[in-house]
Amino acid sequence: SRARTAQCVVDVDALLDSAASFAMFRHAARRAAVALGRPAAAAPRAPLARRFASDPLAATSKLYEDIVAKSVKEYQANQKVVSDDLDAELKANKMVLFMEGTPDAPKSEASHNTVKMLTQVQATSFISVDVLSHPAILGYTVTKSQRSRGPHLYVNGSFFADHDGLLAKFSTGELAKDIGSEGTKSSGVFGGELPIATY
Repeated sequence: SRARTAQCVVDVDALLDSAASFAMFRHAARRAAVALGRPAAAAPRAPLARRFASDPLAATSKLYEDIVAKSVKEYQANQKVVSDDLDAELKANKMVLFMEGTPDAPKSEASHNTVKMLTQVQATSFISVDVLSHPAILGYTVTKSQRSRGPHLYVNGSFFADHDGLLAKFSTGELAKDIGSEGTKSSGVFGGELPIATY
């Protein structure tokens, strides 16, 4: 144990001596280069600080456009398989919502707002497809709807509206007439309001 401790002390001293020697050698080499008229080697620079976009909204928009473009390419590379699966879902369900995340856990403000609008008008029996689960899914709905910003709602197999379209229809009451239902709303004192929970 003492021999090991002594060896460690010797090794540490040797390392410190070699580090000091290296620093002295580097300093002497720089002085010699300056004396000979040669430029001294530049000292290593600290890494540059991370730069932030001067316009974060434009940078985010550009990033989203890049993601959409890559997603469309991924969809085109797997078009037959993806189209067969998702076209079957559109045919089998009255309403299909392509959104970021799920209705219980939306991953964007637009998806969250869309779920709130569909809940408010009591649009029942719709399924959701998470476009973030695979790039080809986002590519499919962007290609089919011809709109790059989601979420996208399909009704009876065809494109119905994106977030802005749903918001416009919701504001005018058209969304409730088109896909809403009154059967699940409360009656009595709280008539016309949404139920707190149904079990």
